Amino acid sequence: MERRALILANGTAPTRRLLQAARRHAELFICADGGANTAAQLGQMPDMIIGDLDSIKSATVKVFRSVLTRRIAEQNSTDLEKAVRFLIRKNYRLIDVLGALGGRVDHVAGNLSTLGKFHRNVEIRFIDNSGLLIPVGSSLTWEAAPGTTVSLIPLGRCEGIVTSGLKWELKNGTLELGVRESTSNVVRSSPFTISVRRGQLLLYLLVSPFSLYSLK
Repeated sequence: MERRALILANGTAPTRRLLQAARRHAELFICADGGANTAAQLGQMPDMIIGDLDSIKSATVKVFRSVLTRRIAEQNSTDLEKAVRFLIRKNYRLIDVLGALGGRVDHVAGNLSTLGKFHRNVEIRFIDNSGLLIPVGSSLTWEAAPGTTVSLIPLGRCEGIVTSGLKWELKNGTLELGVRESTSNVVRSSPFTISVRRGQLLLYLLVSPFSLYSLK
């Protein structure tokens, strides 16, 4: 069985209950720099803190003084990317990320870029209090209740998109931010499918995050 890790980033905080649920399903819990502040506020101790450590508060350092901390000073990658690279080196192939969405727009853009960089190396999913964001890859089949809201988010230009099982279908469609988007579509039948000939496409599903951990 492949091992699952959890990263808490420095975006909008998950609920305490969601963080606890994700923690129970992960072998390793890492805070990416300022994500440690959120963990301290929610009373959850990580196994490791990693990043350039420019966002972690002094009070958090005191709370987690017994936690292994790895400072990586280089500025050519985000703290989330540093954490993902570390987990890949440790042979984790399933990674859940909380706190990657919301907050500063530039941080969110960097986090979305991380999905594009690493989705071929690791199964990575962003989970927030409203739903799930995952890479489509070349094709994806997913089960979701009819009526579920879904959005397709292109990282750059995405061509040859074909969908099946959605209310508004794409047949050899092209999506590109600033040109054409596909937001707030609806699942018509399950499972639905998406395929992409060229480009990096993300799927956002408006679902209960607890359904990902078999919780209601």
